[in-house]
Amino acid sequence: MYPKVDFPKKVTEKWLNRAFAPLSDFLNRERPEDARSIMAYMMFMYNADQQFHYRNCITRDSIVLDQSGSLVACGEEALRYNFENEESIVVDRPSKEERFVHPNVTDWMEKSLNKRTEEKYGEEVCIFLQELWGPIVNFDFCNLKTGYPIKWAQMRYCLYLYPTDFPTKITILFVGNEIVERRCSYSQYSEYEKLVRKLSFEGWQVITVIREFLDRDLDQFRLYLSKTINLAEPRDYGDGHDIMYI
Repeated sequence: MYPKVDFPKKVTEKWLNRAFAPLSDFLNRERPEDARSIMAYMMFMYNADQQFHYRNCITRDSIVLDQSGSLVACGEEALRYNFENEESIVVDRPSKEERFVHPNVTDWMEKSLNKRTEEKYGEEVCIFLQELWGPIVNFDFCNLKTGYPIKWAQMRYCLYLYPTDFPTKITILFVGNEIVERRCSYSQYSEYEKLVRKLSFEGWQVITVIREFLDRDLDQFRLYLSKTINLAEPRDYGDGHDIMYI
């Protein structure tokens, strides 16, 4: 039996070794040739109810092991690691000046994003609201808020959005290039992962958005979006938040 792993106040190498020990041992036993490659894409989510939950940071699929390290469940793409030769449909999108943007998208962005945030995330937010989220909510963004949805948090290099009147716990995470390209410090990246894990632990489904996702096959992204919404737990309207952006 592996010891129970709780979230630390500070992520250390010792804690990481404990958190990933069940998955590492499982992969070295079942997939020894691929173990190291797979581990590079895995995130520790939480250890609860005698189960370890891990997620592939690219496919967002999950694998679950019990406290003894035995397999409980494994998604079809949870252990995928080879993305180099993947064929994808590139979105042929007109330039920002030429394409139509719904007035509600423009209005929400002007009211909700300050100049610095708009410069950093504006294009991705605009595409997501116009082409993906807007059709789901009939372009009604009145209850779409910016911020980490469950508590005060100082987020570096990320932008969180969440709908306050949506029936399930959904939050949309726009990830900055500093995180994607690992140009932030180790502690900053650890804090980013810690806050994502906390949301998952409390039943929130995080829709991760980076520009590369928006420029590839949008039908595939829509399937991911639909699946994520369906997996989310019912919303607790007692949640509150405050946030700082950097």
